[in-house]
Amino acid sequence: MNHFDDLDDFNDSMDDVSKILESLDVCRSLVKQGDESTVAIRLQTTGFEIVADSNLGGERISDILNQSLSDYIECTNASLYRRGQLVDRIDHIKVRKPEIMVAGIVGDKHEAAQKRIGSRRRMDQFDAIVAVDRWIVKGRLYMTSHKSVKEFLHANRDFFPIAQAEVIDAESPENPQAMSVAIVNRARVSFMEIVEPPESEADKKLSAVSRLLKSDA
Repeated sequence: MNHFDDLDDFNDSMDDVSKILESLDVCRSLVKQGDESTVAIRLQTTGFEIVADSNLGGERISDILNQSLSDYIECTNASLYRRGQLVDRIDHIKVRKPEIMVAGIVGDKHEAAQKRIGSRRRMDQFDAIVAVDRWIVKGRLYMTSHKSVKEFLHANRDFFPIAQAEVIDAESPENPQAMSVAIVNRARVSFMEIVEPPESEADKKLSAVSRLLKSDA
């Protein structure tokens, strides 16, 4: 075999390596696409309620909102509502994060409060009521200890989760929305209350508001 034959064999080998690398790139691309997931989300903003699809890339919506890389969250197939009435539909929009008061996943799907709760640190459960813009959010907080409202808000990032949430619009309080996890804009909180859940069975039957009123009595 002469040197030209050796060179041909070498080139053939390099071609094989190139094909293998291309295959690996394709595999990586497919894995990345598989990890990316588009979910239906609900955003309560200062002007509109937005129901849209958003590709969260397998991340929690709270993590997306707390990312400092972008001031926007991208949405597709967006429906814009005002006071319960459909105003418009837009194929693609970017919503400014500071304008989002409350965010959540539509339907039974959610970003899994258990992922936060089920950390290595022990979490205790507390009842909470939060007023943010014109919305009242009632639900459960999970913390390592009973913090004051000031301590809690100081310790959290821009958006924080409330599990098993009920979201009430002051303009239509007769139609509260249930969210497995509601993500609240910390900077727009006007008032907040945190209490330990009651122990007695009688107290458990009270509403969150009644329990808070009872605790203040």
